[in-house]
Amino acid sequence: MQEVVEKLRAVLAEKAGEIDRNNDMGDVLDLIKSSGILGLMVPEEFGGMGKGYYEACVVGEELGKVSGGVAHSVVVHNMAVDALRFFGSEEQKSEFFPKLVRGIGTIAITEGKGGSDVANAVSMKAEKQGDSYILNGSKTLITNGMYADVFVVVARTGEGAKGLTAFVVERGDGITATKIDLAGMRGSGLASVRFENVEVPESNVLVGEGKGMRVALGTLAPNRIPFSAMGLGIAERCLNLAVERAKKRKAFGGTLADLQAVQFMLADVAVEIEALRRVIYSMAEKMEDPGYEGAVAKILAARVAKKAADVAVEIHGGFGLLSSSEVEMAYRDAKVLDIAEGATEVMKLLVARKIFF
Repeated sequence: MQEVVEKLRAVLAEKAGEIDRNNDMGDVLDLIKSSGILGLMVPEEFGGMGKGYYEACVVGEELGKVSGGVAHSVVVHNMAVDALRFFGSEEQKSEFFPKLVRGIGTIAITEGKGGSDVANAVSMKAEKQGDSYILNGSKTLITNGMYADVFVVVARTGEGAKGLTAFVVERGDGITATKIDLAGMRGSGLASVRFENVEVPESNVLVGEGKGMRVALGTLAPNRIPFSAMGLGIAERCLNLAVERAKKRKAFGGTLADLQAVQFMLADVAVEIEALRRVIYSMAEKMEDPGYEGAVAKILAARVAKKAADVAVEIHGGFGLLSSSEVEMAYRDAKVLDIAEGATEVMKLLVARKIFF
């Protein structure tokens, strides 16, 4: 696995700027599909590596050091894998896991009304007709929406939280994707996806009708930890760029690195990165309460990555604000950590429930 990740990171180091400018992975997508990394968390009996969250964190961190968009794409793919790992039948696993080893997956929940309030925000309809369901509606802000071969879609089959159902849907007729031009984590295939009279067999329902909320929350919660590892990688990228710049930039008869104020700024960032690393990997190794732990990790990751990016821009001065410079890219990537896979405010609510109730 390590060899695969190092190869991907080396290629991304050269391609990250191009991916950011074009908001598209280009030929890197083919490399990811052929590398085997998509099978990281797919059980070995279905052709994958059979790894867990610790290894998923390593991948998220290493890819996050060079491209937030590509890292996010892989993290979200693993969410689709987890939906099947946790909630799929043996028949569903046999059918779809091999496709997720070779192709891209995603989980499609968010709609125009919002994403965090899943129970009330989802309006996409799934109507039962014989042995199938007919899906109509739109999802938006879907990472991998442009690339996905397999979608895990949450749609409405009834009222309230118990009226949501999760389906495994293969890309085909009736599914159209429109790219979204997001400021950060570009190249992740973010899209609005329209489903028009898409027929899905009843055998593609995960767990059973009305269990979509369970699938959504059960998949998102543990994967917030690998998502946070991606933030760790972004923070490390920023620290490294800031240190390199401080050593080279001349000021006041020396370099920025000679100034104690600058040393202290970067020391603070280094301390927070080290703390974040230990939190993430200890949680990934022994996950006891995914909802709480994922929220804690995500809050910390967003906070540390944003601080690291802010400091890196300051150290670079005006050059740090140049469009598509490495630190400007990282600054944009870091902000997405506050919003994607559950807003920071919602994560704080989850933590508050734990400590008060």
